[in-house]
Amino acid sequence: MNTHVIIYDGYVSFEIMLAMYLMKTKGHIITVGISSDPVRSYEGLMVTPHQSLDEISDRDIEAFIIPGGDISAIQQNERLVSLLKRLNTDHKYIGAICSGVDLLKQTGLLEGKRYTSNDAGHSAAFKVHDNLITAKANGYVDFAIALGQMRGIYSDEADYEETIRFFKYFENA
Repeated sequence: MNTHVIIYDGYVSFEIMLAMYLMKTKGHIITVGISSDPVRSYEGLMVTPHQSLDEISDRDIEAFIIPGGDISAIQQNERLVSLLKRLNTDHKYIGAICSGVDLLKQTGLLEGKRYTSNDAGHSAAFKVHDNLITAKANGYVDFAIALGQMRGIYSDEADYEETIRFFKYFENA
């Protein structure tokens, strides 16, 4: 399973770390940049993307994650917007958290769909609708666990429940 994650200057890494950790248990994480240049996360991490948008192929993407942060650097990128629309048409999994949800809304992908966002009118920590999962910034644990469920990474119900107990409720495994 390939999970691609867009990274950009100002992306918030903590919102997606658990999701990447869980997805890595059953596949590969591929970070994608607008270019191949290193980016600085909100937290100050310097990260070099594995690939640029020009280098990826839709065929290789099974899931695509959009972290929150300052999306101004990516929201007008026509390649990214076009990619997101194609992935949605192909029913690939798309996850967006915090301001990443705003990017999905801007592309029109959330029209007629159930979703949550940081807007005051949305109370749910996360929402799943077909191939899309959206979450508020503080819904990062639920976001990661639900994305894992969507992707079928848990070996059985006991594995799923153990993941919830460990990561959401901090119980020993």
